[in-house]
Amino acid sequence: MRSLGRRHTEAEFRELLQPLPQPVPFDAFVGLMRQPYNGPTEEDLRIALQAFDVGGTGRLKVGELATLLTTLGEKMAETDVRQILGDVPVDAHGCVSVSELVRFLTAPVAAATPEMAELQRQLAREAPA
Repeated sequence: MRSLGRRHTEAEFRELLQPLPQPVPFDAFVGLMRQPYNGPTEEDLRIALQAFDVGGTGRLKVGELATLLTTLGEKMAETDVRQILGDVPVDAHGCVSVSELVRFLTAPVAAATPEMAELQRQLAREAPA
């Protein structure tokens, strides 16, 4: 679902998939993806991250960010945090730009299979303007 632009939490994924048979039939998945999605926007993410930028520098220390992700809210596994933050551009001071982090976290995930790429195209054509 993330490769199709949905940024649900793990709890939201479980809730969405709970009533569906396992494995999820393709037509049920397409129906689920056609439902309106009002997830967090880039601006929502930027505002949330800026709350942790206490110095107002537009930068966050990667170590502090990792601690936040593994201890607050829906806690992430340390291995997941390392995987995500391992790809984020970090400066010589161990900081990441909030705007670069937002861009990185909201970038579309490449389709892993030709079928997923086709589904992305279909859903994009059907998206309301």
